[in-house]
Amino acid sequence: MVNAVWAYAQVVFCRQRLLDSIGETAILHSSEWHPRDLANAVQARARLVAVDKAPTSAASKASLAQIWRMNQQDLANSAWCFTSLEAQGAASLGATAGRLLELLEASPELPEAARDVALLAWALAKLALAELPVMGAAAALSLRQIRARSSGPQASSNTAWAFATSATRSEPLSGATARLSLEKLVELDAQELTNTSWALAEARHRSLALIEASSVALGQFLGEGMSQEEASRGGYAMAWAQDRHGRPDLTRKLVSQFMAEAKCHSMAWGLVIQDEEWRRRAPPKGAAAALQAMYRTADFGVR
Repeated sequence: MVNAVWAYAQVVFCRQRLLDSIGETAILHSSEWHPRDLANAVQARARLVAVDKAPTSAASKASLAQIWRMNQQDLANSAWCFTSLEAQGAASLGATAGRLLELLEASPELPEAARDVALLAWALAKLALAELPVMGAAAALSLRQIRARSSGPQASSNTAWAFATSATRSEPLSGATARLSLEKLVELDAQELTNTSWALAEARHRSLALIEASSVALGQFLGEGMSQEEASRGGYAMAWAQDRHGRPDLTRKLVSQFMAEAKCHSMAWGLVIQDEEWRRRAPPKGAAAALQAMYRTADFGVR
């Protein structure tokens, strides 16, 4: 029954009898359900109706109680599901992370392992629980997967994003991710392309070869017809990464392309204005003199 409801939820097909089959009463008394069914049931309800805190919390606790019954995929999917619904507690995710890392260490080079590491890192970053020991273990696993050629660009992009948003740095992993992304550039979609560029720039990893190639690729995606949302989100992320690499020439070219399509994010345009203003006001004595000149002529609300 859970699988049937899950399938209908994917196409947003809602009928009351379907909801009743995985309703609050059922989930609150679901201690014997398989953890995979618990996660799928809660996520299906969330997709079809508003998130119910009581059954979601109960399902999370029931899932934790059965953690030793869960395989690697169950653990990763449950962590992603409950975290995306903001129903995962620190104790629950900590236990899940410990068990999942234990399983991943035993088989780090399986194709699905890279995806599971990415899901775990994302969940930890999402809940601000990305402590150094567990993220260090995740970084080591991800690096092994990239070197073993068992990690694709999607998983490495998601992992890089998780590390960037958690302010956890791993220069070896960043370097390996940049090299893999450059090698597999044609396999990345627009979101993976911009997420990777932004994440590596946020992690202070400079790869001019990747940022130049990614800028060209994003321009091609724009020409093929990106949605307004994709263009706004991705355009700013790439412009920010270009700016972080000290390449305002790439930023101006990209913003011009997006402006021509009427799909430019205002913050991306703001980066160009900022750079132009800096250049216009900058005296020949260096950055400190430029800042002083800007301060004297700008209104910062200080009296």
